[in-house]
Order: sequence, then C-alpha cells, then structure tokens
Amino acid sequence: MKNLLLHPVTRQRLADFTKTPSQASLLVGPAGSGKLTLAAKLSETILELPPGGLATYPYKLLIKPEGSTAIGIDTIRDLERFLSLRVPLQTAYNRAIIIENAQLLTLEAQNALLKTLEEPPSGTLIVLTADHEQALLPTLRSRAAVITVKRPDRQLTETYFQNHNFDPSATKQAYAISGGLPGLMSALLEQEEHPLLLATQRARQLLSQSAYERLLAVDDLAKQRSLGLDVAFIFQQMAHVSLQNATGEAAAKWQAILTAGYQAAEALNASAQPKLVLTNLMLSF
Repeated sequence: MKNLLLHPVTRQRLADFTKTPSQASLLVGPAGSGKLTLAAKLSETILELPPGGLATYPYKLLIKPEGSTAIGIDTIRDLERFLSLRVPLQTAYNRAIIIENAQLLTLEAQNALLKTLEEPPSGTLIVLTADHEQALLPTLRSRAAVITVKRPDRQLTETYFQNHNFDPSATKQAYAISGGLPGLMSALLEQEEHPLLLATQRARQLLSQSAYERLLAVDDLAKQRSLGLDVAFIFQQMAHVSLQNATGEAAAKWQAILTAGYQAAEALNASAQPKLVLTNLMLSF
C-alpha cells in the first residue's frame, strides 16, 4: 500500500493492522475517498497476493450494491454459502470478503452478518467499507477493527498526482472539483468511471447556470433522490476547498452553498420532500 495516497494517520493505522490482523476491518470515510481501492489493497496485503492479484483470485467475494439499493438478508445468505466452500490453500489468510457501502445493510442483514463476525471461518478476512459507521449496529462495529480513511492535505495530494505525471493545472482543478477526495480526484484525472462522476458533472453545470436554469433542473433531480444527495455532497466538497482562499462576496456565496448543501443532504436523508429541498438548494446561490 506504499504507493497509495493516504493521510499519515490512516497509513499508520493500516500498517498496524497488517502487522497483527484481525479477521474483520471496517474502513470509514466519505464517498470518493477511495475506500474500495483501499479494501482491495488491504486484502492483497493480508492474503500475500501480488498487486492487482485480488481481481483474479478465486477465493474472494465482493458485495457491491447498485447505487443506494439496500443490501438485504439474501445477500448475506449468499455470503454464508460462499463461506461454506472449502479453500484448498493452507495459509494464515486464504479468503477475502469485501462489503462496499456497508451502511446500506438492512437491520436484518446486519444481524445475520453479526453471527458470521462472531465466529468467522478460519483464514477469512472480511473488510467492510462505510461512509459513516453510525448506520451500523454497535455490536457489528465492535467485531471489526475500525480504520478511519482521513482526507490527505492539499499539498500531499497535489504532489502525489503531479509525481504521477498529471498536469499541475489539471491537478489543481480536479482538487477543487472533488474537494481533495483521492478516489474521485483520480477518476476525474484518469477519466475513469466513478459513482460520483455524474453528480460532479451536474454540480459543475448547475454552478454555471442562472437561478432560473437551476430551478428548471429541480424536477429531474427530484425524481432521482440518490443523484440529488450526491449533488449536495459535491457542492459541500467544492465549497470546503473554495472557502480556503475566497474572500468577500465569493466567500459569502460558497458559505451559503456549503450550508445549503448540508441542509439538503440532511433533509433528503430524512425523507423530506425532494422537490422542496432541492428548490431551496438551487435558490441558495
């Protein structure tokens, strides 16, 4: 994992875990912070696989929900069937399970997974990722080593990408758009797919439009609640970065966007009326 862009505290925590691994780990950090990539690299390290080796490794299971769809009990039952299969390799760790966006696990699914974490099969590494750990049962969190994926500082981030031959101006622009989230920033620079790319494009478009044009977009966004949530999240990231240097009217604008972005996300998560929430967001700047 030495080639990954990581906050020093996160890097040390991962190093400690790999020295004396437990059978379950929970990686916690905001969407776009590269948790899935980190989960794969952590699994490769523990299973002693070469870089990229997890992709073709036969004794791994990746549970990756579609969008914001909940992960139900049937998925955990599939996991249990996977665990019942024999692994011929006789090594300390020979099987890996990665559950992306574990905050989407239903309560029933979490209780079923808890039984597995309480008595995990020998040689099995289970890595969960979550945007926030509060959505998981305390008993579930207590069975895993929680590792917070902190956001690296700006200088470290920009230097990392410039050292990987990305244009400095493109790197600065990607940082401003992504809020310095390594996973999203990498996708922007390398033009790769990422769940937040559509929201990033929409957020940039909305920022360049008039209030009237933004209001015309509300109906479409209101029909796609998860996209509306992602747009609010991207507004927050852009505002955090812009406020570091903005002054006067620009600072007031970005502060309004930041506040409105947080309010919109909280309201949408609380199942408020999407059209009303997004209308307020679009009128905030």
